[in-house]
Amino acid sequence: MFVETIRAPRDEWTHWTERIRLVSDPPEALVAVVAWDSGDGHITSVHVWDAPGATADFFVERVLPVVQEEGEPANKPHRHGEPVAVYVRG
Repeated sequence: MFVETIRAPRDEWTHWTERIRLVSDPPEALVAVVAWDSGDGHITSVHVWDAPGATADFFVERVLPVVQEEGEPANKPHRHGEPVAVYVRG
């Protein structure tokens, strides 16, 4: 597993999430996304991936075309690496 987070203004987060189809058509390597309103006009989200390479593949396949069309987003994911512990009720 590999974890990243992103914090962005709601409009920017919504725009990019829709353009890269993160939730509407999640990539196979995406294990989970949890997003919440940070209470200050921003959204914070946690993305859990199968492996670090999955983020690179996702970038090339879905993010890069949007970057080439619109330019770099103001806020980018922070990569945190492999989790130390995970619990999911199931």
